[in-house]
Amino acid sequence: MGHKFEIFTAGCSLCQTAVRQLKEAVCEKCQVIEYNLNQSAEAVVLAKKFSIKAVPTIVVDGKIKIEGIPSTEAIKEIISDV
Repeated sequence: MGHKFEIFTAGCSLCQTAVRQLKEAVCEKCQVIEYNLNQSAEAVVLAKKFSIKAVPTIVVDGKIKIEGIPSTEAIKEIISDV
């Protein structure tokens, strides 16, 4: 079974790069959900639930793993840890 990757964004180019990097790195069974804080009230509610302070932020299986702009190596590291 795959893991659930949630990425909180604001639609900026840096966020979109993070989304692309994450989608390219995860396995086929993993789920990637993008929450754009500028486009969704649900995203804002979830961001408050996780106490997110920066975008992009990557949450894996309900736990914050990366806050801010991730490097490719950081993404690979969180994927190998799950």
